[in-house]
Amino acid sequence: MKVEKSLVMCAAPVAIPVLAFAIFVLDLLTPVGVAVSVLYVIPLVMTFLSVRERDPVYFCIVATGLLWAGLFLKPSALLIQYGALNRALGTLALWFIAGALLQLKRTRAHLATAETGKSQALQELMSERAGRSQAEGLLTAAQEARASAETAVMGALASRREAEEQYLITRLRLEGIIQSAMDAIITVDERQRVLMFNDAAERMFKCPAREMIGQPLDKLIPDRFREAHRLHIQRFGGSGVTNRKMGGLGTIMGLRADGAEFPVEAAISNIIVEGKKFYTVILRDITDRNQAERLVRQSEERYRQLIGVSPLAIVVYRGDRVIFINDAGLKLFGAVKAEEILGKSRFDLFHPDCHDLIRERVQQLMEGKMTVPIVGEKLVTLDGRVVDVEVSKARFIDEEGPAVVAMIRDVSERNRLQEQLRRTERIAELGTLASGMAHEIGTPMNVILGRAEYLMQRTQEEPLKKGLQTIVSQVERITKVMNQLLAFARRRPVERRALDLQKTVDDNLEIFEERLGRHRIVIERAFAESCPPVFADADQMSQVVINLVMNALHAMPDGGTLRVGVSPHERMVRLTVADTGHGIPEEVVAKIFEPFFTTKEFGKGTGLGLTVVKGIIEEHHGTIRVESDTGKGTTFTIHLPMYQPKS
Repeated sequence: MKVEKSLVMCAAPVAIPVLAFAIFVLDLLTPVGVAVSVLYVIPLVMTFLSVRERDPVYFCIVATGLLWAGLFLKPSALLIQYGALNRALGTLALWFIAGALLQLKRTRAHLATAETGKSQALQELMSERAGRSQAEGLLTAAQEARASAETAVMGALASRREAEEQYLITRLRLEGIIQSAMDAIITVDERQRVLMFNDAAERMFKCPAREMIGQPLDKLIPDRFREAHRLHIQRFGGSGVTNRKMGGLGTIMGLRADGAEFPVEAAISNIIVEGKKFYTVILRDITDRNQAERLVRQSEERYRQLIGVSPLAIVVYRGDRVIFINDAGLKLFGAVKAEEILGKSRFDLFHPDCHDLIRERVQQLMEGKMTVPIVGEKLVTLDGRVVDVEVSKARFIDEEGPAVVAMIRDVSERNRLQEQLRRTERIAELGTLASGMAHEIGTPMNVILGRAEYLMQRTQEEPLKKGLQTIVSQVERITKVMNQLLAFARRRPVERRALDLQKTVDDNLEIFEERLGRHRIVIERAFAESCPPVFADADQMSQVVINLVMNALHAMPDGGTLRVGVSPHERMVRLTVADTGHGIPEEVVAKIFEPFFTTKEFGKGTGLGLTVVKGIIEEHHGTIRVESDTGKGTTFTIHLPMYQPKS
């Protein structure tokens, strides 16, 4: 027995630092929240076997340093405060135990001294019975020493009980933290039998801890996942990895006592104590989070759908660059893919005349205004067209910072209709004026014409006749203009019917054949073999053809080619009248349909022909477009609705 004790005492100086280092390494490899500090008690207790009295104190100093160094050498985590609390409690427990051991070693020394004194006293009593009184004195001293030793032992035991009480308090605090945790915490052994089941686990699985302690973990897992889960735990235990963070296992399914399944995220760790492996799993119910994420996704999808079907172009800027544009915006800018717009500066998308206004409005938004009023601006499409738009802007802030959303409405068609309405109103006013003028001027013109014709019949003087003839011709011209004004102001009711437009064009071209030939103008017809009729007034279509042919005739004083075509086009019939004359300057093209606007010399045109043509076409729900190239010719393109017989 003494030999074994001697061997243990010899091995202690080596085993103590080895165990301390192993515990330090284990501490580094375990999560912050695991109380590895308790393991330092083992080598601390072994210092009781050492010869030196203060070895427990020295070891406790070293263990305290290793304990706190392990905390700060670990990566930061959410449980750092919890780890610090564990280490504070562990440090307190170590120092209590070290004090108890120091007291025990002192007591052991006193006992050894007492035992030695007792032996000597007995020997003297046996050898010298004569010195009984001295022996009795020694015996009394020995008894006193023994009593002192027993008192020391009782003090050591009291210190030990106090240390055990502190350890119990620490354990209870740890259990209190575990029980008050929001996440479920479950500890199992190597056979995956439940050893710990906290309150959160009871609430999560709707099962009391007393029914789960000692039960297999499989009871908390749906049948179809149990085998895979067992294999996963086994592989994890043999992998050498001590922990996996929350979510590292992906989403797994839990099974409540009532049979309901629910999604959870899990973190797992393992630890070896006295050669046995234990696993601790922290579970978090993510049912509400998944539902919230689904509602976020649904909201985002709904938002994208609303943005996608919005008739307004929506563009989002961050800083000076476009970060989002919807389909209506792509269409407005003439883009096919969003990449053609994304990343561009807002100033690349709007006309230079609007840049100062844009800077001012964005500055207002950045200074705190949430929205700015709608204003008219001009944007530039990718093909260089300038489009009139109305723009409203608002500021919002997301996770990436402040941004500006611009809602853009194309108002070019509205502006065109408003301009057309203003032009119609001017024409209506002009018609009223023309009607009044025709009545006021018509009567004196008839008197002048009658008097001039009367005088021409009465005189024989040629110079006087020439003068009177000039008066007659000018009065006739004035009368013609007034008749055009009256026709412009008071058109007769339209009589629409199925009309062969090709025949109407041919009939009216015959009227001009002699005159066109005299001016060396060649006619080229391009009529489709089968062309449906149009729904139109025959007289008004003749007036349209005559006006367009007359314009072409005046545009080719030195001869040229007149091309006339009639063909179906989608649900319309297309009429084209093109000449190879001098053309119309670009700045004049936009004005040719305005009343009294003409490029002809004074006395050769009234400026009402094309106005009348445009009015007739629009009354027939058709369209007219002009294209001209100076020096090369002009083309008028008219589309009229096809005749749709009533069923």
